Amino acid sequence: MNHISKVRKLALILAGGLIVSAVIPVVHAAIDTDDDKVTRLDLQGQIDNFAPFSKTLWAGAHNAYASYSWSKGTYTDVNQYYSPKSLLKRGIRVMEFDIYPEGTFDSTPMLCHNSLENKALCSSFHAKLSEGLDDIKDFLQDNPDEVVLLKIEAYKHNDHNNWHNKIGERLQNDVGDYLLLPEDWGYADKSCASLPVSHLTKRDILAAGKQLVAVVQTPRDKSDLCAYHSSGNYSKFWNTVFIGVDAFDANGNLQSNQPFCQNGNDECVSNDQTAHYNAKNMTVVIDDATQLNTDGPSSSKTGSNVLNKWGKKGSQILELALVEANNTSAASGYGANEVQIEDYIWSWKSNRPNGTGDCASLEDDQTIADKACTTFQYHACVDKDRNWQISATKGTWHMGFEYCKSLGGSYTFGMPFNAYEQVQLLAEIGTSSNDHWVNYYNAFDDFWLSNSKEYIDWKFVERSAVGSVSKGDSFDDIGLLKRKALVGGSFNLSSVQIRSGSRIDGFKACYETTQSVSHASVGTSELCVTYGGSGGSWGNALTFDASSGQYLKDIKICKEDAKYGYDTVYFLKFTSSTGSAISGGATTGSCTTYSSTSSQQIFAFHGSEGSELNSIGIYKIENALVNGGLYATDWLDRDDPQSGDNELFNGHKSSGNISASCESSDIAAIVARVVDTKLDSSLTGQNLVNNGSGFACWNSSNGGSSSNTTCEDYEVRYFFTKASCLP
Repeated sequence: MNHISKVRKLALILAGGLIVSAVIPVVHAAIDTDDDKVTRLDLQGQIDNFAPFSKTLWAGAHNAYASYSWSKGTYTDVNQYYSPKSLLKRGIRVMEFDIYPEGTFDSTPMLCHNSLENKALCSSFHAKLSEGLDDIKDFLQDNPDEVVLLKIEAYKHNDHNNWHNKIGERLQNDVGDYLLLPEDWGYADKSCASLPVSHLTKRDILAAGKQLVAVVQTPRDKSDLCAYHSSGNYSKFWNTVFIGVDAFDANGNLQSNQPFCQNGNDECVSNDQTAHYNAKNMTVVIDDATQLNTDGPSSSKTGSNVLNKWGKKGSQILELALVEANNTSAASGYGANEVQIEDYIWSWKSNRPNGTGDCASLEDDQTIADKACTTFQYHACVDKDRNWQISATKGTWHMGFEYCKSLGGSYTFGMPFNAYEQVQLLAEIGTSSNDHWVNYYNAFDDFWLSNSKEYIDWKFVERSAVGSVSKGDSFDDIGLLKRKALVGGSFNLSSVQIRSGSRIDGFKACYETTQSVSHASVGTSELCVTYGGSGGSWGNALTFDASSGQYLKDIKICKEDAKYGYDTVYFLKFTSSTGSAISGGATTGSCTTYSSTSSQQIFAFHGSEGSELNSIGIYKIENALVNGGLYATDWLDRDDPQSGDNELFNGHKSSGNISASCESSDIAAIVARVVDTKLDSSLTGQNLVNNGSGFACWNSSNGGSSSNTTCEDYEVRYFFTKASCLP
């Protein structure tokens, strides 16, 4: 019988003998959004947030560490001009790192090229793995709504029996709070976890409180990566890194822990990335050119060929070399075919969105543009198998939800997840010169949300900063609102705290991630943002329990110019919906109070900071979008298939896995998967029961009988609206 825990409870860690919350600090920086093409690539990178990895499209950089301009290491045959962090700020979301020890007697994980595999060594002038991870961590801190994939090339090593654990330790120490761990997906300790590309989404990662996933892809000629990566001491590696990926063969059989299908070669179904895509697998396209290649990257992997030969044929990871290298002062000697940011973009038209409208239209030139939502157009509709059809009549953008549903079956208003799906939609449109609405809209502040089940009015309000906004460094936590849009109601403001003396030196806001419907459990539950300087002292925290309907009701801000000759914040008072309050500083100068309302709730902040807090403003959103999350069991497996697999609610209740006081009406959702492979039940092709009575598979509904077992052995998670359902 499985142990059950209240998974929405704050994750705890043991540090210095004290139990404290696992907290991610946040600092303030931004993507290079002053560049139109970077803005478009960044927006495109979140179109597929709700898609399984097998239907995503990632902009990647091969050997992202082997950089000309990165000060952390020196490389004679560079693959990139920009540093890892700069590549991320340019819209790249796949970092490929080659990891080898520094020397025969030094097992420090380093980043370098090498073809000797288990005999390979780096040098002291190469960058350390820790330095590469710092670049990734800095970017993720700056951008809490972004997800990054770390592809690792690592081999067992002749000189270092503990080599795998060294890599695992480095990952745990440097990015552990950001990294989706195998245990977050329900794998047991020291399990060889396969990346579940047919089901894992970016949204799942954010919903677990994480932003990064690491997968080892080598050696590419091994069909059993588990056996290879179990040499020496490896448990910490297995507990941090996914060992290969799930892949279905040509007969639909799942093979776990496989290397990525690469460049459409013999690791792919039918040696073809399109067949591989349709099998729900992932393909990576790699160009390993360096500046020593006189012609630069392969012409088949630059320019329009990036999409025409790869992206539009179903490849998901475009792992390219020398990204924008010819745009730099070091352009000479880099060849003529350098990859441009434009080469990755299949979606947005140049210089769009530009404020023309808040709804997305697939134009007759095959690009996406923003347009006034009241225009009458046909709508793009998609079914559960991602087959496309066009609505029967024209209407405004908002009519798309109704018009697509009226087609029958499972059709809903849709937006292509990737370049391949856009090709399929365009084929359905045919020779029509009409523009078509797609399910993609400006949710708030130029953040575009795709494939929403319904239109959500965020009732977004920005209140201007009180104080001197032009002094010090600006901060803007709109990224926290974006994260909420991608995760849902289970990401909420949980506490605020003031640092003060005679004035306001700073303050801190923390956000809690609670459980939502996902295969993933919440691994890092709290993300905190600190503003201002280091003077003064911290007061008590004011907390909000979203599950009890609590929220930040008021913030009172007083500004004064007595010390510097320009306004800074002299007084802050936060008041909760329960009437509790905290304050700091002195009530002097002019004061402003911002309040939540019956329909809008204070959620995030913006302003400016220096040695003290120079200014502060707020963002508000719709009250109904804030809730306390759900309560989930661990993975339960009470029955082995005989006449079937019975994981029904009453059975688990009788077994003590669910509280006796719980009713079936308290069930919010049930997810199920195959015990051995972790394959989601929806992908097994079996006829299943998943309703108010619980989950089950019956042999009689799947061509079997009591003596002929046809059902898989499933494990289930129940999600409840009440904490009392967990024993």
